Amino acid sequence: MKPSDRAAALIPTLVPLPAPAKGQGKKRAAAPRRVAAADGAASPMRLAQFDLFPVKPIIDVLDPRVIVGPRTGVEHLVRVRLRPNDAPHLIFHDRHGWYCESHGPTCHTVQLARDEIR
Repeated sequence: MKPSDRAAALIPTLVPLPAPAKGQGKKRAAAPRRVAAADGAASPMRLAQFDLFPVKPIIDVLDPRVIVGPRTGVEHLVRVRLRPNDAPHLIFHDRHGWYCESHGPTCHTVQLARDEIR
């Protein structure tokens, strides 16, 4: 097996889903699909490829009284960087709930901040 073949076997492949049949009423949950493995044998669907060296997010719990001011209503203030050189997400927890300064409550860094506080 050539080195390029070995590398190609490690790359996940996407399998197109069949087009729905005309006149099909209710949608059903799709059954798990099987994909041919590199050696030709059938195997379960391949999962997404993980990073070779995953980067752990940098989470800093800050003091809201120092950053925002002594009369603030902010209970928790957390700075989250997904990678060391990425722009930080500022996560606030106040009377409005948990939210990211830039992206709002649906930002995925809000859950990281909540887990760090608990």
